[in-house]
Amino acid sequence: MSSENQELKMQLYFVNVGYGESIVIKNAEKAIVIDGGPDDKETYEEKGTIRLHEFLKKIEITTIEAMILTHLHYDHVGGLYKAASCFPVKNFYTGLITEIAPQAVSYINENLEENISTFMRGISIYEKLLKTLTQNKVTCCEISKEDRLSFFDGQVQIQTLGISKDALLKRKNMLEKAFLGYQNPDSQKIMLKFDKSENLFSLAQFVTVKNRSFMLTADQSGIARFADELQRSNVVKLTHHGQIDGMPPCLIDICKPSFFVICADINRTYNSARPEIVAAAQDYLNKESIAGKVFITGMLNKSFPFNKEVCAVGFDCTKDLTYFPVIKN
Repeated sequence: MSSENQELKMQLYFVNVGYGESIVIKNAEKAIVIDGGPDDKETYEEKGTIRLHEFLKKIEITTIEAMILTHLHYDHVGGLYKAASCFPVKNFYTGLITEIAPQAVSYINENLEENISTFMRGISIYEKLLKTLTQNKVTCCEISKEDRLSFFDGQVQIQTLGISKDALLKRKNMLEKAFLGYQNPDSQKIMLKFDKSENLFSLAQFVTVKNRSFMLTADQSGIARFADELQRSNVVKLTHHGQIDGMPPCLIDICKPSFFVICADINRTYNSARPEIVAAAQDYLNKESIAGKVFITGMLNKSFPFNKEVCAVGFDCTKDLTYFPVIKN
């Protein structure tokens, strides 16, 4: 296949993984995956939802060029393990990579407080994911704001915002301390503290695909701290599933997008896709006379009037940025 044909197939998708997040950049039969959504059965019983590995098969991916994990919460890491089991992965990137003894995960899962149970589900899958990647001899790298990633002959550029190597090293030491002394009562306290601050250390990223730009904010509840690193973007994915902290003014004032995406389920779990956040995004588009849209991944059928289930919204990253639905079946 010629490079020209590959360029025509370069697209970015926001996948409906329920209350979770998964973003796929496609170049012909190869993909870059950013987060994987959750992995519980109940999520994918909702109409329009689709597991990451099933979506990759649907769009005819054969190889994951790069897999990126923004942070350790279950609704972001859950689907990556299955995807790594189904597809060859060339590179894996995240903020911290550390060995986690399975017996430590088991012990804490058996003795945990309810308020960190969801986080521990993420840790459990993360441990299995790293084991699978290691067995498959995948190159695994830690990334921070000091790094720039480039793929597909420079057509895709990914810049991590805000979080420094030193800050992530402190996080890594904190996590290792909890698991090394996992039978120590302080381990639960450390894990709880780690979990409560995890969103603040999730890896927001500025992504360019060919000549189109995307501000992907992960769950970064402190994105305003990095206002000087934000850039003009065609598409902004609102942070933290469109909850009350999902759209600080700087995201509009600096990025000036034409499209907004909120990764939230149809039930708006945890007050995600808050009506006032959705309204503020739409008001901006109306005020600026921008013919864009606000997409909510769990409610894509409201944006696309199809009787069939829409499982993703895609953006064609050619000269004229266009959006399109992906039908589940």
